[in-house]
Amino acid sequence: MTNYFTAEPMKYYAPSATMSKTERRMRLEKMIDSGEYLFGLKTDGNWTRAVITNDRAALQTRGISVKTKTYGEVQEKVMFWNDVLKAFEGKGTTVILGETYLDGGIDADVGSILRCLPAKAITRQKDKPLKWRIFDVLCYKDEELINTPFEERIKYIPKVVKEINSPLVCGVSYYEMDETFFDKMGDIFAAGGEGAVCYKKSALYEFGKRGPHAWDSVKVKQEISTDLDVLILSTVECEKNYNGGDLPHWQFWENIRSGEKVCGDYFGEYQLGGAYIPVSKNYYYNWPGAIMVGVYNNSGKLIPLCKVAGLTETFKSELRDNFDEWYLCPISISGMMVSTANAAADGTGISIRHPIIKSIRREDIDPKDCLLSKIVD
Repeated sequence: MTNYFTAEPMKYYAPSATMSKTERRMRLEKMIDSGEYLFGLKTDGNWTRAVITNDRAALQTRGISVKTKTYGEVQEKVMFWNDVLKAFEGKGTTVILGETYLDGGIDADVGSILRCLPAKAITRQKDKPLKWRIFDVLCYKDEELINTPFEERIKYIPKVVKEINSPLVCGVSYYEMDETFFDKMGDIFAAGGEGAVCYKKSALYEFGKRGPHAWDSVKVKQEISTDLDVLILSTVECEKNYNGGDLPHWQFWENIRSGEKVCGDYFGEYQLGGAYIPVSKNYYYNWPGAIMVGVYNNSGKLIPLCKVAGLTETFKSELRDNFDEWYLCPISISGMMVSTANAAADGTGISIRHPIIKSIRREDIDPKDCLLSKIVD
């Protein structure tokens, strides 16, 4: 039996950033023509994996805990877990994949709850509890399904949802990826949905890989048709902890007793419980983790729009050393969609999903031309 508690999750395939929108569209059209794909609604939440065995049970997150060196566990922080346990405890091994989400919320809202201590996390869900949308089943009461085609595995979803029998748990519905696909995607985006995930019907589940082959499982998200002009408002503090999977070779550390940052091979000392902890490269170099960008609203007030990460090391150094020169600098960004779900009358709450920097526009645009009215009517 596979050790599901330590198995690395399979990843979605991500099309190359160098592919044009036309090329991505043509690839999706080929998938439609093949008749070999299904698609389901993508929920904007946090990936979670329920692993229930006769000896142990956990609801795991995708991220690795620096303290435990294994996947984080959040079963004490959600209100649906007791129903999951009741359904499968003492019945062999069952492994279910799902998206933990919040009605009307985004992944950051979910993450902010799951990072709380259990008591506080439950308190924050008093009026709006976290829910769980199941999208795959890898093992059902000792029946391993990882070598079973995707189109067969998903037949177990209605079964496990029925057995869990919770108003907070539902299953993803999958549809044929046919000639109506783009119309259905338009309906999803019009309703404020994040997008869809397309799966090859015959795809098996391979831990730690994307696919197992390119385009076996791929996210389809809305893309903004034009670049948006925004202003740099501030830097965003980086994450201190190193959350990668290559600790034995990691070079950036901090002495927790003296606060001294050091570069070198300290993994052995870390394993022995020494004073050194791994830290992120951003933290080591005092780099920002992202920038906050914004625009002028209809009243001429600066309002924040979103955080933009993925900055080059050179740019992060510039922001660290000379931020005054970059404050209110115009830049162009692109992203997947403009979200107005949490918008207030003055424009605050509007955000850009998955933004990336396209260009610096310090010389060719007036900061006063970075307007909310150019983004939403």
